[in-house]
Amino acid sequence: MKYRHFTSPALVSAWDETSPMATQYTDLELAINTLVTNFHSASPTNADSLTAQEFQSMISKELPTMVKTAGDQEGLNKLLTDLNVEEGKGVAFKDFWQLVDSLANAQFGLLSKEKQVKCVKCSLM
Repeated sequence: MKYRHFTSPALVSAWDETSPMATQYTDLELAINTLVTNFHSASPTNADSLTAQEFQSMISKELPTMVKTAGDQEGLNKLLTDLNVEEGKGVAFKDFWQLVDSLANAQFGLLSKEKQVKCVKCSLM
């Protein structure tokens, strides 16, 4: 199954920067589009899933600070196990998206805790 994303030819040709009605995408939407596009282009054969090596290369390039352990074989194996990817099987987009969701939730939790700490400090002053 292939996914549509912002760089599909129909969207690109329909979008005109000079148009007053040009669609404006948020930084989050653009980041998601980049991740989706790069996942699908990480396979030189345009396969629906990535080999472990293709996945490792893509993750190391696209999310180096978020997935630090994926750079070595042991870390990659743990990540694939956490994503329930069976040994020798390809990494499907749904597996990758599970990782993105997990990272987003972890980041949101960190930001939420940071805001709570700031609120407590403000109320103490």
